[in-house]
Amino acid sequence: MKGLRYWLPCAFLLATAVLSTLPRVEVPIPPAQLQNLPSTIAGWDSVDIAIDPRTVAVARVDSYLNRVYRSPSGEQIGLYLGYYKSQRAGDAVHSPKNCLPGAGWHAVRSTHVPLPLPGGRLGDANLYVVENGHQRYVVLYWYQSHGRVIASEYRAKFQTMRDAIVLHRTDSALVRITVPLEGDEARATQSALSFATLIESRLDDVLPR
Repeated sequence: MKGLRYWLPCAFLLATAVLSTLPRVEVPIPPAQLQNLPSTIAGWDSVDIAIDPRTVAVARVDSYLNRVYRSPSGEQIGLYLGYYKSQRAGDAVHSPKNCLPGAGWHAVRSTHVPLPLPGGRLGDANLYVVENGHQRYVVLYWYQSHGRVIASEYRAKFQTMRDAIVLHRTDSALVRITVPLEGDEARATQSALSFATLIESRLDDVLPR
């Protein structure tokens, strides 16, 4: 296990280095249409929240969507989509695993969970419970590109390397769902998973395939 923890970061760095040396010609792809994601989904209404320009510049994201959806009963769920058109020049998808601690959030628990996809397929996502002072959240996130839903940042990086060689594309997106944890953790987790299922069938309409 110790050897695996050592070699995975090394493999990640190797994949990043390989990406930077591959020919930079990429096929034209249509822009992401993140704002076309319905603002009302299954009775959940939403409001868009702008992110500080400096934070966007640090993330080096090409386009993003940051929303809070509210159910008729008042439950709130946050949704963030960050899209990267190309990852050849260091504009790699930023992992919440690295960004959350930098913002003061401490991971209490983390695991992988299966995520049902349209057509009976199955993907996987990262499930975190994080806290910052008295605030606690359930965070569900994954990497999505060309219909693939991947939890592991290492696997996502190698898929990007494969896409660069085979498809001449390196675009990808981060999908993150956050649910305030004010009581039952199991209930908050189920809310995050149910909402993920609701939006997953719609993401292919706003992300380039």
